[in-house]
Amino acid sequence: MQQDYRKLSLDMQRRAAEMARVIQRDVPAYIAVAWERMKDANFSAQGFVRGGSAAPRWDKRKKETPRTSGKRILHATGTLQASVHFTPGAGQVRAWVDLGKVPYARIHNEGGRVSQYVRPFSRVIRGRKQQVSGFFRRATYPRRQYLGISPDIFVSAHKDIAYAIRRALNSH
Repeated sequence: MQQDYRKLSLDMQRRAAEMARVIQRDVPAYIAVAWERMKDANFSAQGFVRGGSAAPRWDKRKKETPRTSGKRILHATGTLQASVHFTPGAGQVRAWVDLGKVPYARIHNEGGRVSQYVRPFSRVIRGRKQQVSGFFRRATYPRRQYLGISPDIFVSAHKDIAYAIRRALNSH
């Protein structure tokens, strides 16, 4: 009888340790994967997805260029979408953007006004070279949120997390 209690106690301690491992290591990884899928869904839907749909959708471009014509909003080259990363850690998930590659990431996600300095350059007009001096220009960007917390992230990760917990509790 004493041995059965000891065996039960050791089994419960092992399962508790397994649950702690699942919570510390696996849950952040499942949330990071779900967040990555949600980010990709935001870019595909051209809006921030909440409740399974992107409403409201991102504002259209004011002016189409040959480079952007027929392409999704914020997806001219795909660099912005590819530069968003999610890193799971001990009990947390960190979302980050490589601002060295895409310094415009924050203004697109949050919207607002920016001042840009245009360096001096030369251009050719009717065969004559013309020098243009440097200048500042102001631009207003609408909010096109692609990165943020959505309840859909946890709904998406719930199935994977529940499976990991069941696996930890039923392991022998």
